[in-house]
Amino acid sequence: MRRIALVFLFASAACQQPIAAFHSAPPSTSTALAATQCPDGKPVRAGLQNFGAYIGTWQANRPHDFQFPSDYVIGTIAGRVTVHCSNHGYVIVEEIRPVFASPAGQAVRVALTDVPGDGQKVYDHVHARCRLLQYSSLELARQLGAEDPDGRVDIMLQSDGTAYNAASIKLIKMDLSDSLGADTRAC
Repeated sequence: MRRIALVFLFASAACQQPIAAFHSAPPSTSTALAATQCPDGKPVRAGLQNFGAYIGTWQANRPHDFQFPSDYVIGTIAGRVTVHCSNHGYVIVEEIRPVFASPAGQAVRVALTDVPGDGQKVYDHVHARCRLLQYSSLELARQLGAEDPDGRVDIMLQSDGTAYNAASIKLIKMDLSDSLGADTRAC
């Protein structure tokens, strides 16, 4: 009987998300957080300058794209970035579109330039249609407060077509869609 109990205990522990033991913040409820069009002309504020930044600060660090005036240049590679904000004016969605398809390693590096310096990987999973990564950051949690109390950012890499191709990434999307440690998004 004791052996059966031990087997059951180990089997149930093996099915749990490993991150749960290392992160004490409750799962975020920001999956329903509405992303809206970001306003122009807002002032610069102290804090983050990339993902999670106040839109005035974010805009001060990036020029608009001449071909797509509502978008911004990426800065590290040729392409453009579309952003959406929370109701409080913080950048909570970035859709990064390289002009030329990027290899997955380069796409991840581009995305990570917008993750705060204390960001730590929670997961990295490849699916048939995309690759999903999640990072957690205390700096992001402090900046976004109730909008993202666990300080996580999700990164989705997609290729053209229906299958994920690590050699040809055409969309890098960063947002707050999944709760901490979840991998629930459909590609």
